[in-house]
Amino acid sequence: MISQYEARIKQLERILGGLGLTADGIGYIVEAEIASNDEIEGCDSDRAYKALTEAKNRLGLKHPVKIRIEKCIPSHVGLGSTTQLTLALYTAIAILNGKSVDVAVKAAKRGPYSGVGVGAFLYGGFIVDAGVSVNAEAKIAQPALRTKFPEDWRVVVIVPETNWRISEGQQEDILMRIPQGGMELCCRAMYALLRMVVPGIVEHDFLLFAKGIEEIQRLTGIYFSAAQGGLFCCPESEKAAESLQELGARGVGQSSWGPLVYGFFSDEASAMAALRVLRDKHGYDNVLVLKPRNKGADISYE
Repeated sequence: MISQYEARIKQLERILGGLGLTADGIGYIVEAEIASNDEIEGCDSDRAYKALTEAKNRLGLKHPVKIRIEKCIPSHVGLGSTTQLTLALYTAIAILNGKSVDVAVKAAKRGPYSGVGVGAFLYGGFIVDAGVSVNAEAKIAQPALRTKFPEDWRVVVIVPETNWRISEGQQEDILMRIPQGGMELCCRAMYALLRMVVPGIVEHDFLLFAKGIEEIQRLTGIYFSAAQGGLFCCPESEKAAESLQELGARGVGQSSWGPLVYGFFSDEASAMAALRVLRDKHGYDNVLVLKPRNKGADISYE
């Protein structure tokens, strides 16, 4: 899941706001069953234990559970792994306890900074959230817009080799220290979103979409430069972005706090050609071509 955050605008009495794309080919596969003892095996098991305990308490499941995590998203690189892992675990526990996916999502209380991850889990496609009201008791952002993304467009992502990582606790601390944005910055980002990005998707106009993403990346980079020292989180991500641009990628940007950067291609052949070059430069496992996913999580049970 690729996402970006907009500025906090006091005049609008709303905090943040985000946009993102649900990507296929990367995600979690979680299986759960009633067992004699609580047990988690597979990747990301350490992070999953805390979420499992909370999920059982909030959803009222008394029985021990065995969890198998067969596939994982890299953590703290800008792909929303915490939200997707949490929602997958809560959904599994809810189903074991005879409850619905909607109940699971509400109990998980995800979306303190962006509702994009929740929207991606439930619906897939391209998601926009409107942030949260500063007066709301529960600071949970809700998906406000969802549309299908062109199936033939591709995203090339690079996770550069760097020590830069931002966890959720660090996010909150940084956000509280960033000066509030101005109305002009917000309006320019909104214009790019509503007059370029969304129409570009709906009308299948790749260049219009890409120009809008580039403008939003520039504006959000300026806003968060006080926290990350520039338009990107770190020199490694900036160099990776330059590599994408040199190979013809458009709409190049940084996902969330990084270090992951992405670029869009209008067809698979161009994306695959770029992939081969980028893997030689940045490492085979650090570069992926992702397809858009226009549906939510696959959920099955017996």
